[in-house]
Amino acid sequence: MKFSSVAIVLLSAVHCANALVSGPRPHSFSGRSSLQSSSKLFSSAAASSHLSVGNSVGLGMNNGADNFASSGTEVAAVSPEETYNINYGPAITIGKLKINMFGAIVGLWEITWGILFWYPMLTLYALARKISSMLPGDILGKKIDPFRRIPINIGYMWGCLSFNIFRIWPKVEGMENLEALRVVDENGKKKGLKPAMYVANHASWMDIPFVCRVLGFQNYKFIAKAELKKVPILGRALMVAGHVALDRTNRRSQMIAYKSGVQWLKDGVNLVTFPEGTRSKTGRLGSFKKGAFKMAQKVGAPIVPISIQYADKVQPLDYAFPAKSSWSRPVGVAKVGKPISTEGKTDNELLEEVWNTIADALPECYKPAEGTPIGAN
Repeated sequence: MKFSSVAIVLLSAVHCANALVSGPRPHSFSGRSSLQSSSKLFSSAAASSHLSVGNSVGLGMNNGADNFASSGTEVAAVSPEETYNINYGPAITIGKLKINMFGAIVGLWEITWGILFWYPMLTLYALARKISSMLPGDILGKKIDPFRRIPINIGYMWGCLSFNIFRIWPKVEGMENLEALRVVDENGKKKGLKPAMYVANHASWMDIPFVCRVLGFQNYKFIAKAELKKVPILGRALMVAGHVALDRTNRRSQMIAYKSGVQWLKDGVNLVTFPEGTRSKTGRLGSFKKGAFKMAQKVGAPIVPISIQYADKVQPLDYAFPAKSSWSRPVGVAKVGKPISTEGKTDNELLEEVWNTIADALPECYKPAEGTPIGAN
């Protein structure tokens, strides 16, 4: 493998760990109207790089209680009808993905801290867990961290090193809606949040850290494509953190993923899924696959809808890394809706309610195109 290929994989996986997991596209690239599909390796690696943030990262703050506005910085509202011609500046192309100056700086920063902090800590955790499993009592695996929360927090700290400095975090709206999940003991003392399945639309790899920003230090597992396990570095991160790997073409994999997801919810761990199954190439909301919802229905866990806006402006489909800050217009937004109960509803009823809730909170340019079916096979 050539050095450039190695660099691509490493840079992408690093970025991914920093950030985990398809009408006209709402933004334009200085006259470029069509997007190139990324090469299989680089695409998976770049995608995986964000997956790591979600994956081995709990990219969020204070149990999700804080949001972008907590910095005290005023963020201008974005009109749903407003369109943008964004100039990302000069960019180089590696394979079929672009990297501009902003992305190059972010990528280099991330890979530096990935080498110095994230990967060594993840490796040490995996080693400690293996040693603990061979000792009587398995203290680490059964008592200290039975639900693999430590890798999530390691990733979160790594993510903060980049996302705070480069202002990549989104503006988070609707966090007050999560109070409906708050556990209150018999003395009236507030505890943590009940486990839930967090569901969002998907148009960019930045959707992953955007969702992580909402979740914060809570423990969660992404429902990710099984092929990401084969990506160098990222695959290891996915397995160490205990994320749910799903191969939709394999019935056995589907059953294993289903049982794993159900068990995580029973154990009090949140699940995260992008039910469109892949990134939207137009930015508009696509049809949902209902498979993941069955996990929440099985245990009666609520579904939290998240409507993501302008993440694809922060990192367009054909860019390997973020191409601009989330703070510059249009501002990246993660809008949290009210939790939706799964009890007493058929598969189709639940699917339609979640889909409509997410769609209603999206700007016009992200709403589903006319005739888009709600459900997909």
